[in-house]
Order: sequence, then structure tokens, then C-alpha cells
Amino acid sequence: MQQNIYAAESADIKHFVSGEKKKNDHYLHAVIRFDGLIDEKMLAQAIQETLPVLPLLECRYVENGDKAYWEEAGWNGQDMVLVVETDDVEDSIQKNLTIKLNEKIGPQLRIAIVRNNDQDSLAIILNHMICDGGGFKDYLYLLSACYTRLAERKPTAEALITDPHVRSIHQVFDTMNAEQLEQIKHAKLTNYKQSKIDHLPLAGDENNPFIITHEVKASQFDCIKNYAKSKGATVNDALFAAYVCALSEVVNSNPIVLDCPVNLRAYLPVGSQPGFCNLTSNITCAVPSHVGESYDEALMSVRQVMEVEKGSLEPLRVYWDLEEAYQNHTLAGAKEIFPTIYSIPVNGMTNIGIVDEQKLSFAGLVIRDVFISGSIKYAPYFQIAVTTFRKKMTFCTNFHGTKEDHHFLDAFVNQIISKLPHA
Repeated sequence: MQQNIYAAESADIKHFVSGEKKKNDHYLHAVIRFDGLIDEKMLAQAIQETLPVLPLLECRYVENGDKAYWEEAGWNGQDMVLVVETDDVEDSIQKNLTIKLNEKIGPQLRIAIVRNNDQDSLAIILNHMICDGGGFKDYLYLLSACYTRLAERKPTAEALITDPHVRSIHQVFDTMNAEQLEQIKHAKLTNYKQSKIDHLPLAGDENNPFIITHEVKASQFDCIKNYAKSKGATVNDALFAAYVCALSEVVNSNPIVLDCPVNLRAYLPVGSQPGFCNLTSNITCAVPSHVGESYDEALMSVRQVMEVEKGSLEPLRVYWDLEEAYQNHTLAGAKEIFPTIYSIPVNGMTNIGIVDEQKLSFAGLVIRDVFISGSIKYAPYFQIAVTTFRKKMTFCTNFHGTKEDHHFLDAFVNQIISKLPHA
């Protein structure tokens, strides 16, 4: 039987190259904690039901000469689920959340059900080459919808709404007029040369990945939101302002430069549904280091920078250049060029946003907590991912480092949180 083949997009390969260059491990991570037990057979069946719209989960990634593609490898939902019974839930979640997948063998999804007596938690790893954080969140919604329909003995097909072939960045470019495309092609990319003075004091240890979480209570979320709104800013601006304040106390760089991922789905027509893919680019938040001495000053500076960046088509220039390199060079040549096109600041934050508890529902199982985070960074690269669920924010720090790095990052993120508005 002939195996199905799916084209690898330039964004897929970009993430693969980032892994090869040891910037990050190019996997996405999530944890869902339940108050009860999930049916592992039904969960595997639910994954199987999602494969028509995300067939790459059962594929292997192949580089063959000048071609890169995804090839069906015959994996099924059962191959992607395992049960781990434990007396130490947190240790088991940590171990099962920091495992590396093998994109050249597959499958591209791994869900460990971490079981302790009558409570389950899901430790989920998904290959970032397949989709970004926004796509990952949508996949979890889809998976939970399929699980619920199976439990209720309803057809799952109604939950399947995406086209597996709609993965290209051209779904965004095709909505642009000629003038906008010219703006994109000639946009000037913001590029700040960085050195060790921009780096956090992290030694790094590529053999020791870890994930640290910090929580901001729901009661503080409204305080942050209302304070930011009173200053004409957003919650995202407020988070970056706190980051600037904490960073200004640790590094000697001027300006302080932060990476801010931006969701390119905003450029799609209202109501359009992309496939599972990478539609995240980046804007740069650069502010004078002295503004970090005052939270309000930092907030105003961040707000002004973000407003200018958000109104720009500059984030699309990276994708245009990646596509040009991918289409006009050999695969080996494009992979050499990609790092020169896609260069981000060493420090960053990604706000994955609100996880909708109405959309994330597993047949009535009570969800106690959820967080989603990105890839695990290698020194000197560092990123914080923020997820909001029932107004509680979880700050997730993923890093390959030493015990000293772990201790430093724990204290550093606590320092960021201490800068945020509170009652």
C-alpha cells in the first residue's frame, strides 16, 4: 500500500533547524490535571479520530536529497498514549514532559496519563514543526471534543473542521493586495545585535531539561487587566513591562530587547479556519533600560513600542524570506540560510492566552488546571510562556540547565511576578 506524503512547509523546517542549532528542542508541552480518571482507551480512540485533519501525527519527517516531506508511518492513537502509575505525580509529570520525540521516526504526539489513585494528569508533548502554540490549543480543543462525542456515542465527524492541506503561509499572503505584498517584501526587519551583556547568567546543560511553573491567582488577573486598561495598555503589555523591570536588574544591556511572538491568524479573513500549522512570527520589544526603574514608565514604553510593531507588516517579511529561500535554493542551502533570516532576541515571552474551559471539556471530567508552553530552550536563549485558565495565569519556564540555573530562574520569574500590579 502506497504511503501518503505531505509537503513540509518552510516553517516546519525552520523549527527543525532551530533544534539542530540547539536554540530549542522544537516541542510543545501541555499539562491537564483532572479530578478523576480518564478512559485511556477512549483517549487513544479520540486521537485516532483526529488523524483525518492532522495526519502528520502518524507520520515521520523525511529529508531526501532536495526534498523534505512528511511520510505516513502507520502509527495510531494507541501508540501515542501510555499510562504511568506513580506515588510522585509532580516528578512523573516532569519526566514525561521533558522527553524528546523523534521526528524522523514518529509518532509526533505523546500523551502520558500520570495516574495517582483516583486522579489523572495528562503530560502532552507535540512536535512544534507541526503547529504553533495557537494550533496546539486548537488541537486540544478538538481532541477533547472527539473524546466527549465518543463518550456520548455521537458521531465525531462534526468536530472535524479543518483542512489538513491548509498549512502554507500562502493562506495569509493570498489575502493580501499588491500594495501590501510590496510592503512585506520591502519591510525592514528589526535586528539588534546582541552579546553576552544581553544574556541572563545561565550556564546551561543540554542533558538536563526542566520545566518550572509559577502561578498568579485569578484574583490578581483582574487587577492586572484593569490597571493596564487604565493606562491604555493590554495584559500582554503589562506582562512585558514586568519582564523589563526584572531584566533591568540583572543584565547591563541598553536597550533591553525582548522577543514577542505574534499570531499571524489575525491577518486571515474573519471566520476562516487554517489547518494545523505554524502561523506565528515575531515582533521585537526594545525599550531603554532606565525605564525598568519604574513599572509605570516601563508599561508606557512597552505600550508605545507594541502599538507601532502591531501596526506593521514586518512580521510577515520573515515568512516571505523563508519561502523565497525554500523555493529557490537546495534544501541544504535553504537550511543554511534560514538562521540568517529567522534571528530572534535571546530573551522572550510568549502569551499563549486564555484556555477556554467551555472548549476544553472531556465528557464532564472536572479539569483542575491547565497550562501550555513552548519548546525547551538551550542557553543563552530563554523564554517564558504564559497561559490563563479561569483567570489564573501560569508562567512556564522551559530550559536545559544546571541546578544553579533552576534556582536562578525560579527566583527570576518570582521577581517578574512581584512587579505586576496587585491589590
